[in-house]
Amino acid sequence: MKLSLKLNSAWKRDLPPGDRRIWLLRTLALRRERVKTTTWHLELYWKRAFAGAAVVGVSLYLIAATALFLWWNRTPGNEVTWLDIATAPVRGEHLRQKRGDTAIAQALLRLRARDYVEAYYGLRVGLARSPGNVTGRVNLARMMAGSDPAGALTLLEDGLKYAPGDLELFRVLFGHLAATQSQNRLLDLTADLLAPAHTPALDAVARRFVANTRASLLLGAHDAAAAEALLAALPPGDETVEERRSTRLRVSALSALGRRDEARRLFATLKRVGMDELRTEAELAIDAGDATALESVLRRMKAMAPGQPIPGVFAFSAWHRMKRLTLRDLTEQEFFEFFATNDGALQLFAATAVNLDLPDAVRRAERIAVANRLSPFAFRVHLTELALRRGDFDEAFQRLREWEASIETLPPAQRFYPEFINRLTRASVAGGEQQITGLTSHLVEMRGRATAPMYELAVKVLGRAGHANAAREVVDLGLRIYPYADPLLRLRPGVVAAAERRAANEAAARVETGGAPELAAVEIPGTAALALERIDAALASGAFGSARDLLRAIRAARPAWLPKAAEDLAVRDVELTLLSQDATTSRAVLHAFLDRPRTEADLLRLARLGAQFAQRQRESEARVVRDELAALRPPAAVAQALRAIEISDDLAKTTQTAEATLAAIDRALSQGKADEARRVLEYVKQKSPAWLASSRADLGASEVRVWLALDRRPLALAAYKELAVRAGASRSLAFKLVRSLAAEGQIESARVLARETVRLLPDDKAAASLLREIEAPRPGE
Repeated sequence: MKLSLKLNSAWKRDLPPGDRRIWLLRTLALRRERVKTTTWHLELYWKRAFAGAAVVGVSLYLIAATALFLWWNRTPGNEVTWLDIATAPVRGEHLRQKRGDTAIAQALLRLRARDYVEAYYGLRVGLARSPGNVTGRVNLARMMAGSDPAGALTLLEDGLKYAPGDLELFRVLFGHLAATQSQNRLLDLTADLLAPAHTPALDAVARRFVANTRASLLLGAHDAAAAEALLAALPPGDETVEERRSTRLRVSALSALGRRDEARRLFATLKRVGMDELRTEAELAIDAGDATALESVLRRMKAMAPGQPIPGVFAFSAWHRMKRLTLRDLTEQEFFEFFATNDGALQLFAATAVNLDLPDAVRRAERIAVANRLSPFAFRVHLTELALRRGDFDEAFQRLREWEASIETLPPAQRFYPEFINRLTRASVAGGEQQITGLTSHLVEMRGRATAPMYELAVKVLGRAGHANAAREVVDLGLRIYPYADPLLRLRPGVVAAAERRAANEAAARVETGGAPELAAVEIPGTAALALERIDAALASGAFGSARDLLRAIRAARPAWLPKAAEDLAVRDVELTLLSQDATTSRAVLHAFLDRPRTEADLLRLARLGAQFAQRQRESEARVVRDELAALRPPAAVAQALRAIEISDDLAKTTQTAEATLAAIDRALSQGKADEARRVLEYVKQKSPAWLASSRADLGASEVRVWLALDRRPLALAAYKELAVRAGASRSLAFKLVRSLAAEGQIESARVLARETVRLLPDDKAAASLLREIEAPRPGE
């Protein structure tokens, strides 16, 4: 068989008479000729074929583009048009950007619906396709700020490459840097943006906003001359918000330079006067020491915002700054008369008093709140913070005892700062490794919600308490989260030097004393009776730091009378721990103390201490004493003293339902309170509530976690066996527990349980698969 092909360039077919060829699409003619061999003659009108193929191809392309558009257009917030799809071969980057904008629009819809996980990933996908979308970048940065402030800052700074003059991006970026106290970083950034060589050049509105921000920073850095020169170089414009801000800042700069007459003339040019302008006028009066002018401004502020607490709080602060204490006290009395029943106003006043370091004013606000049946909780937290700032750690701990039991009653969103002050106080007073770890783990858990000023406070307080290594750990942690925070950067060299000096002194002391650590100079009493008397007096007065230092000094000095008083000192040490540390640490110390044989007198002393705790409404400490002593099966006199300790059943409400019980156990484990979790677990087993039968498997999984947290592996394996040997939901829960432990980073515990599963179920394929999954190499191993 042969094939003969002929290409015809004609558009029109020339058909001879009697043409019997077979035509395909009026473009290809076929004819078969048989002589000796069969020959196929093909004639192709190639122009007609090309045109037809082009028409078909374009039609298919348009149909596909239309179908794709209709498919994408079903999605809410779609920004891709039919023309974008049709022109994709020549405008591919434009289509990619539109797809990114669509993903961001969808993510914003999910964000409004509070679907934060999907919104987060949608924003990331959208920004990868459309990096110039400022709205998506800003919203993603706001979501990241709570968990990764450094990543949020990088994201915002990268946005300057794609939207170099966007005012919204400037506002969020500058606000983030200001909130993280990164003033030097912000000064460098604004200097670069205002530089003549910066490209592209900023428009007038953006340039004024950046200049105002820089001027405000310069005023904060006490460089009024540079701020005034920068603002004077700006061209005049309409009285917009930023124009008025420029005027106010320049007035403040002129006043700081002593050019008050010029500042007043410039202030008089403002056509509209709002609350911000009145604050600037008040600053002028404070700088000039003009009480009459300040009083006039304060009256106008109150008239502009009648019934609002802010003018009254500002007046209190202004008179204090002017050192007119009589007028300040009169303003305070007037404020309390008008806002005695306003909880928010009283808390605002107390927060201002904290910033001004006025503890007496906070106490007066607390008394007003209590008299009007308002909660004193916030004021007591403020007083504890003020005591920490002043270095009065004994008072801080006494204040802490007044409110720490109320932390659990707060909503989760309001619980973080009081818990921070709680852990900081305990770390400062006790200084133990567990207390320091509790503070740092709390800060790590909250990440961006722990602000830079909180890290600054923790570093200063720990340094003042003499815990140099802890202060260094906290400042390093803070700089990992806020790498440009100026207060932390300023504190770090001193903190590192103090930690190094302490380490060097301890090393030198160990060499001189044959291994004993160096302690602060404390006078050692000459007799055991005098030493016990001093310790008892310190414990009774709440001077726990003094008692701790004296006990440490006695053990280090080893006076001749130490063997006779060793047991009495051990009892005082336990009492100090119960008084100054949390329930988990107290339980561990008391358990270790009771592991050795103790006299009935020692046990009675502890029982009486538990009764005193109960009388003072400190039920957590009383419960620790009662539980640990009761576990010993003590003598009759001690048992009778324990029965006299009246403690409310605090777990009855917590264990009403399975969900509440499991949540309480999980919460205790997440807070590092494994003993508290065990107490809840044992309470449920003892009471056997009605829901226990239907939720025994869930409680068993929690029991495994509790024993693992307490490092009681045999008990954990026994509890796990009860889960794994039962087929169905119980075994499924056991497998889920193993995978959860692996996902949480508890690889060793997960492997132990997986191997136990294979041992219990040797022929089970799912158990073997679980073991292979858990023992598979992981990244970083």
